[in-house]
Amino acid sequence: MPTIPLSTFLFFISMAVLAGVATAFQPGVNARFAQHAGHPIHGGVINFAVGCVTMLLVWFMASGCVDAPAAALASLASGRGGRGSGGVLGAFFVTTAVFLVPRLGTTSYLTAMIAGQLVASLIIDRFGMMDMRQIPLSFGRIGGVLLVVAGVVVVKMSS
Repeated sequence: MPTIPLSTFLFFISMAVLAGVATAFQPGVNARFAQHAGHPIHGGVINFAVGCVTMLLVWFMASGCVDAPAAALASLASGRGGRGSGGVLGAFFVTTAVFLVPRLGTTSYLTAMIAGQLVASLIIDRFGMMDMRQIPLSFGRIGGVLLVVAGVVVVKMSS
């Protein structure tokens, strides 16, 4: 793994923590919005529409040119299958959150979701899936994930 300066590393970790904070709020916001929209799916569709507009704005601002979306779409079309599956996976995340957070609570839902993410991440890293760099399994990595999985049980037992 390439080494990066400590200040850059800390900035990246801070951004990841902020993404985690946002992720903690997102299921509850989506579930509440779905209640007001009249149906959970309506809330999810509006959520994705707002997210799409936001991402388009970020895309245009980050690329600095109007031609960037066309170039990116052409690159996507010429690539291997599955590259557009992120939107489907995002829709699955939002849909499950809208239905499960009101029933399980935010903490139970997110601990289970994060445990799933970490177990899948071990597999993705181990095999270098999606053209990612391969990272071997280690006792520390497996142990850390098992602690989170145990946390799911502890959270459920205390609910």
